[in-house]
Amino acid sequence: MSFTDTLTLDDATGDDTVYVKQTSDTTGTRRFNTATTNAEPGSLVIKHTSSGAGVNAVDRHLVQFSLTKLDANDIPRNAIVNFTMAVPRATAITSAEVIDLVSNLIDLISDGSFSAAGIGGTVALTQLLRGES
Repeated sequence: MSFTDTLTLDDATGDDTVYVKQTSDTTGTRRFNTATTNAEPGSLVIKHTSSGAGVNAVDRHLVQFSLTKLDANDIPRNAIVNFTMAVPRATAITSAEVIDLVSNLIDLISDGSFSAAGIGGTVALTQLLRGES
């Protein structure tokens, strides 16, 4: 099962951001943010890989958002946000437990207030951007 070719996602204020599929291969897809340009692109990459064998097999799932902007000297500067899940195929860790971990992450970075209206709190994200841990 695949995501639709066009994904409409909320930004921090709940406004729509539209990503349209550009390319796909056996490991995933790349989508382009329609509000950006070729000179200053935004993209969404979703990739799936695996490593190991037998009971040591691990599936990795990457969701990557990136944005390129030109600085005052027309030098491209990139911001990249990754979300990666590395999940062993062995049944010791359940899908429900992985979903709980993802929920913990979303709760942390949204200060417990994420909804269709966007991120209600940005204190934790601001702390992360300052290098706090």
